[in-house]
Amino acid sequence: MATGASLPLRYRLVAWLLRSLYFGRIDVVGAAQPANKARLVVSSHRNGAIDGYTVLRAFPRAQFLISVQLLRSRLLRWMFTGIPVVRDKDRERYGIQRSAFDDPVDAGCAHLRAGGDLVVFPEGSSEWGHRPLPYQRGAARMACRLLVEGTPVSVLPVGLHYVRPDGFRSHVEIMRGPAITLPAREDGEALRSWENRAHEAIGHALDAISVNCRDEAQFASAEAWARHRLAAGESYAEALLTAQAKPELAPAPPAARSSHVHWLWDALPLASLILTCLPIALAAAVTGSKADARNTVTFFRMAGGGSSPGSSGCR
Repeated sequence: MATGASLPLRYRLVAWLLRSLYFGRIDVVGAAQPANKARLVVSSHRNGAIDGYTVLRAFPRAQFLISVQLLRSRLLRWMFTGIPVVRDKDRERYGIQRSAFDDPVDAGCAHLRAGGDLVVFPEGSSEWGHRPLPYQRGAARMACRLLVEGTPVSVLPVGLHYVRPDGFRSHVEIMRGPAITLPAREDGEALRSWENRAHEAIGHALDAISVNCRDEAQFASAEAWARHRLAAGESYAEALLTAQAKPELAPAPPAARSSHVHWLWDALPLASLILTCLPIALAAAVTGSKADARNTVTFFRMAGGGSSPGSSGCR
């Protein structure tokens, strides 16, 4: 992989195709982004491996730090690429030698140093919960290393908001926050201490634009209110963030439409897909049933459709 280079055209086309087929409207909202320096994009992680395709809608030049698990088979390498991240448990599980891959922080810094965009998911894994998983420190380490050597870099937070993570043709919003102001290093401060403070600043910025409710009940209420405001033509992400920050400003929305109406609405585009690409739809439906959580259903459906013997005619 050439440092500073965006994802190869093939992968960007795959991302566009699968994203366009599976999701409905994808809106980019929030702050304008600087375009004159390398950009380190730190994103929430809500919907499994498919989150990368979503982020590419807002940052089409980006490369990714990617789990080595997504590069373990021919099918997955057809769908994903990036700078591999190998955890200790991956070395034990797959027998990977420590020298087999470059250190991801070194590789990520080289990519940013060359002027590229790099996407990092600090949570490391995704979960459809009411708050983020613990943030890892890799993004802060890269940002501080580049700042020490005098390389300009913008650290940009992104919150991903899916109306229904497992819903076909679901509406999606990408919330872009303002560039993060990292704390300056104090005289004589140890590098580790500075990295910790930078890590806290990144975490606070992500919490402000992504799902971060106190409990499942508040999350369910915020989701319901945001869906109601979306139906009124407002931003789903902005409504959800308002509801979780100030619950008293988000009264209970009117009763939702019945599940029968939702089923019929979802069935219209699905019926069209079945008629035109029956083998893909069947494979996606069967494979999607193997998912073990809401945030992995979309990935299993896409992987199943991509591996279908009849899929080549509908790419």
